[in-house]
Amino acid sequence: MLPFSLSSKYVSFFTWVCVLAFFSGCATTKKEKSYSARQLLQQSKQLAKKKDSEEAKAKIQLLMEDYPDSKERIAATMLLADIHFRENEYEEARFHYQKFTDLYPAHQFVDRAHFYKAMSNFKLTDLASRDLSPVNSALEGFRRFIQDFPKSSYAKEANLKITQCLDILAQNMFEIGKFYYRTGSFQSAIQRLKRLKAEYPNHAYGLEAEFLLGESYYHEQNFSEAAAYYKKVIQSSPQSKFAKEARLRLKTLR
Repeated sequence: MLPFSLSSKYVSFFTWVCVLAFFSGCATTKKEKSYSARQLLQQSKQLAKKKDSEEAKAKIQLLMEDYPDSKERIAATMLLADIHFRENEYEEARFHYQKFTDLYPAHQFVDRAHFYKAMSNFKLTDLASRDLSPVNSALEGFRRFIQDFPKSSYAKEANLKITQCLDILAQNMFEIGKFYYRTGSFQSAIQRLKRLKAEYPNHAYGLEAEFLLGESYYHEQNFSEAAAYYKKVIQSSPQSKFAKEARLRLKTLR
């Protein structure tokens, strides 16, 4: 058994260690939560304005972790999505806009989240890629947006984006049809170009599509169908270069 004096020293040392650990813990806690949720939100907004995106994201993350039930979390969620969108990080932006709509479906700015979620899909569209799933998702999103928020301030822009999405899809279909024509796959070209005319009758390449249909039928030796399309081209745009070529084709058919 240790002498009383020695035991007292050990007790005093142990007590000192505990006190030190307690105050160190308090200091750490105080340091971690040295800013309120409101202050963290303001700091993240200021950093975002200065385009210091990484620091802004860090502040928002700290707010989310330390104040999960605060009202500032709502604005922080939207701000985080906006930062990702501005930085061309559209996958992340789409995720956070979706999160906002899931968590706050009745919020006054939920229409904005829906709109920019669709915009994120639109921005992910790669015209050089055969994968048109982003533009199809964007088209669906914008159409649903118009149905759900017809009076939104974003409705006009959403309608413009719908037109752009349709143009992209139509252009893709036209290019495929034209490719089939150039490679001599005339039946495939006919199928694709007729589908283009049926689904996108007002597309900018409609006149050329009609001429290529006439040409495809001509090369397939279906001259009656070819003549019908040549006449459509002439009737639709008599001064165009396609009309000029169509007249030459009709002369050879006669």
